[in-house]
Amino acid sequence: MIILLNGTSSSGKTTIGKKLQEKFDGVLLLYGLDTMVQTAFPEKCDYPPYDEKAIKVAMIESNGSKFAKLTISPYMYPVYESAIHFYRMLSEKGYSLIIDEVLFDKNRIIPYFKILSHETVYFFGLKPELDVVVKREQERGDRLSGLAAGLYDEVYNPLFTYDLTIDTGVSSPDEAAEMILEYIQKINSPQGFIRSGLAFQ
Repeated sequence: MIILLNGTSSSGKTTIGKKLQEKFDGVLLLYGLDTMVQTAFPEKCDYPPYDEKAIKVAMIESNGSKFAKLTISPYMYPVYESAIHFYRMLSEKGYSLIIDEVLFDKNRIIPYFKILSHETVYFFGLKPELDVVVKREQERGDRLSGLAAGLYDEVYNPLFTYDLTIDTGVSSPDEAAEMILEYIQKINSPQGFIRSGLAFQ
């Protein structure tokens, strides 16, 4: 079983993932963008001076606000895809896992549906209001300013069909984790991931 959590930066994915690990009756492994990719590369690959061989960050100003626009180089796609193969391997060996993701690039999204097509995947959207993630980002101080806003519309792609969408600006991490676990207990054959994959064909 795979629990795929998708949401913009500062939407609460990692915190909820840890709550799921605490509450789940068994072992849940937690992986995602931070653990599988960001920590693998030196800072120069996705922070100043913006090495274009990995991820380029451009600051865009609109209506007096600054947004961070991310562009992924083809250099990175095999790295992301290899991570998905790793998730499938764990799932095939009987492990249950949580994947904490920020899905905003079509060339990163499509491999998920291809590689995990035979796995049981629960697809959850963690979607607080935009002003909530902007405020969280400012309060945290450990994220690039404007990142959450810059990713917001791309991450919540209308082609995605979630098994459940949770407003993490209203629900606490504990409540969100309980909602996810309750859904998993009730539904044996989740359809959101399957429908989303069909939409991207």
